Amino acid sequence: MVWPAWIRSGAAAAIDLLFPPKCACCGCECDGAPGQPLWCATCRRELEPTTRPMCPRCAMPCPEHDALTSPCPQCRGRRLQFDQARSLGPYEGPLRQAVLKCKHARYEPLAAGLGRQLAQRVREHPFDQPPELVAAVPMFWLQRLWRGANAAESLAVAVAAELCLPVATDLLVCRRFLRKQSTLKPDERRRNVRRAFRSSWRYNIRGARLLLIDDVMTTGATAQETARVLKAAGVAAVYVAAIARGMGVR
Repeated sequence: MVWPAWIRSGAAAAIDLLFPPKCACCGCECDGAPGQPLWCATCRRELEPTTRPMCPRCAMPCPEHDALTSPCPQCRGRRLQFDQARSLGPYEGPLRQAVLKCKHARYEPLAAGLGRQLAQRVREHPFDQPPELVAAVPMFWLQRLWRGANAAESLAVAVAAELCLPVATDLLVCRRFLRKQSTLKPDERRRNVRRAFRSSWRYNIRGARLLLIDDVMTTGATAQETARVLKAAGVAAVYVAAIARGMGVR
């Protein structure tokens, strides 16, 4: 049975009165704006994308003239496996706290909201060529089972939906249990992820332009290795989009 619109709207209002919507980030009561992430006014303001100039090649905050010309001093002279990168802002303050929350299954609504923000960032700061497929940086199956969620996967689904692109969350496979990247030095991070990923044989990605999603990019070791694997599988371009950009050294 299809209920009339006035009954549906009345029922929705009654539910909101009895069970007020709560901010997906901080948990306080808030007014859900149609078409917007379910965040309170404070969290919406704190999670706005940065207005600081960021390098279009590596997404690192940089002087404005470097953001216009690219590459910035951080990536100048470096051989990057991925083609370009975008993020909402530096890995600090409220954005850092939001990223940490997204690593847990109960904060998947927050990840969905951040994914929509990231898609808007990509739309406002487009890559040289539009991506055709969205994928996520994978977790080892045991780590995924233990944590109950993969933030990159939740983000990728939200980004793909917002950009109206197909998503393949299982395009990349993590071969082994990885040490936590945030506890390692730059050289250790590179060794940790070396040959840790493979592309799935189920997809024909030769010649494709792919948008790879992660929650945070610091030294870029994971982005470098996953992009290397994708390029070896025949992908024409790998663009990276992460919620936050760490200020790590090379």
